[in-house]
Amino acid sequence: MNKLQTDLLIIGGGPGGLLAGTTTARRWPGKRITLIRPEKKALIPCGIPYIFGTLGGIEEDLLPGQDQLRAAGIEVRIGWVVSVDREHREAVLDDGTLITWERLVIATGAEPFVPPIPGRELEGVFTIHKDYSYQDHLFREVMPGVKRLAVIGGGFIGVEFAEEIRKRGIEVDIIEMMPHLLIKAFDEDICSRVEEYLQAKGIRIHTSSEVEAIEAGAEGHVNAVRLKGNKKIPADAVLIAIGVRPNIELARTMGLTMSQHGAIMVDAFQRTQDDPTIFAVGDCAQKQDFFTRREGGVLLASQAAAEGRIAGMNLYGLQLLRHNVGDIAVYAGAVGELAFGAAGMTAAAARRADFSIVIGEADCLDHYPAAMPDTVPVHCRLIFARESLQLLGGQILGGPTTGELANAIGFLIQTRATAADIASFQTGMHPRLTAASHPITEAAWSALSVEEIQ
Repeated sequence: MNKLQTDLLIIGGGPGGLLAGTTTARRWPGKRITLIRPEKKALIPCGIPYIFGTLGGIEEDLLPGQDQLRAAGIEVRIGWVVSVDREHREAVLDDGTLITWERLVIATGAEPFVPPIPGRELEGVFTIHKDYSYQDHLFREVMPGVKRLAVIGGGFIGVEFAEEIRKRGIEVDIIEMMPHLLIKAFDEDICSRVEEYLQAKGIRIHTSSEVEAIEAGAEGHVNAVRLKGNKKIPADAVLIAIGVRPNIELARTMGLTMSQHGAIMVDAFQRTQDDPTIFAVGDCAQKQDFFTRREGGVLLASQAAAEGRIAGMNLYGLQLLRHNVGDIAVYAGAVGELAFGAAGMTAAAARRADFSIVIGEADCLDHYPAAMPDTVPVHCRLIFARESLQLLGGQILGGPTTGELANAIGFLIQTRATAADIASFQTGMHPRLTAASHPITEAAWSALSVEEIQ
């Protein structure tokens, strides 16, 4: 049996595991870091939909390789961890290699959730697996023969995948059980504007629609999706993009405590509840809402990366200023020229949590004057708690600046900024780079005006 010794063992090579490793290498120089992942080539999760359109190939969507990680101070082993002995701090790989460790980071991610839909096992039905081999097969062998695709699930992945596939001339239907696409991240009127844009691109949208079965043709290949009410949508391929579930099988065998929602229980420093030498980050780790501290939240690569940095900072000594303040859920996405971003609570989510709210909105251009080339309209909506006017969330519709505007809203939420704080911030201006008046500032002024009127 081969035996290895390392200071930090990371199980999983996604954003959470990578950031835990690179942060450790910078914060704790000299530590030996070993990362285990199943494939030599690992995909950037958020880039997967774009493989099939904008990027035009799977090789354009790769995370850093073994040589790059070695240069950053991380040794990569290809394989699977089959068992972990917490008492002796040992892990065994699928090839029999025994690795001893001082600290362990579990970053095993999540697996696609596939509901028990009859016909889900048919040829031509697939999900968004994050592994290279699966997506390579899909890109090179499956999609070239597809003429009509049905996407089950109208979240970010489903919407972006649908728009990218449409660029290939494939007919696309999106099927969503909720009243609107993207409804968990945006308020209804914002969702409607995205839907209108997609429909203008030729994508058919079926909301408030429940899938009863995926049906096969004469040769056993998928040929339709049957909805409740016996409506049928022809399709020769089906993408199930309903969501993911934490991959916690290894953690369960280790006897680690799980949360009510089936994730590894962690504290504010990403330490597991059962062992201060074992950390968990990313989709497999428990999430708590920033405002209510209730368990929940979304599984995002950006959140995984933040948790990886937090774990890396705290592996060998707690840093009080480097802890997890809670899940804010900063989103950004794009279909064609339309981008959409959000951070924190929607108005509907805030009301469900019993916040009394005030909303500020602003419409402006992302450059000035209006004749400046590539100028795009931006709509900004901010949601504040009425009593304190603390920022609870925000949504953006716009162009290339949308992602950074959503990030800015996320920063403001974490600093617990109020409408008055935001309205008085100083911002820079440049005709080719910024709006004449910052949309976030203008939306904050709008909220203050509403309060003054009332």
